[in-house]
This record gives sequence, C-alpha cells and structure tokens, in this order.
Amino acid sequence: MIDSHCHLDHEPLLENLNDIINRSKKVGLTKLLTICTTLDSFESIKKIIKKDKMIYGTYGIHPHETEKNQVKKETIIQAIKENNKIIGIGETGLDFYYNHANKNRQIGSFKTHIEASISLNKPVIIHSRKAELETF
Repeated sequence: MIDSHCHLDHEPLLENLNDIINRSKKVGLTKLLTICTTLDSFESIKKIIKKDKMIYGTYGIHPHETEKNQVKKETIIQAIKENNKIIGIGETGLDFYYNHANKNRQIGSFKTHIEASISLNKPVIIHSRKAELETF
C-alpha cells in the first residue's frame, strides 16, 4: 500500500518523522509520497526523501501559496530532473473557496505546472476547491 499524499514537511509529522516512518512500515505501507506546497517546502522535501528509501516527493506550489511563491516551468523541470525521487508535480490547482491568492495568479501557476508535467511526462497532483469548471 502507498500513501500517495502526505505532507511530511509539516508539523507535527516533521518532528516525528522517524516514528512516522516506523509506524508506516508496521501497518504495511511501502511508499510515502510527500507533497510540496511552497519553495521552502521543496527544500525540506529534498532532505526528507533521503531519510528512507520508502519516501518520494513532488515539486509544486499550492494554490494558496501563489501570492508568495511563483515558479517557472524550467525551474520545475530542472528540479525534477535533478532527483529521481521527485516523481510528480504539485500540489497545484485552483482554490476559489478561500481568498488566499488572486484567481489569475492561481490560474497562471496551474498552467505552468501542467506545461511542466507535459514536458516531463509526470503526473500532476491537483487541488481543486470551488473551482471544478476552471480546473477541468
């Protein structure tokens, strides 16, 4: 079994990472995919994926974070090419329920992530809340 969406770089998981890994193995998990949400998050994820062979990561900017975090397609591509344990793109998408980020910034960021995923032939982890039509 695989946990395909966790945030090991967030507390309280990060401070208990060794325990999380051990408990995951005890219950039969074979892989953990820790999902990136910010530029700082990616720096943490690069360290976390080295902790155990079962941990993999992604690179992306959550829609709530697009006011403070913007990334270019080339940056995403380079980050993924540099590490074979970064296996997906995201968390990206649209969230129009909360007003944490400008709608157009979210859309632009989402498009950038999609373009990078097409270039790399990698999956995208999509967050969509009250934006189903625009996401589709």
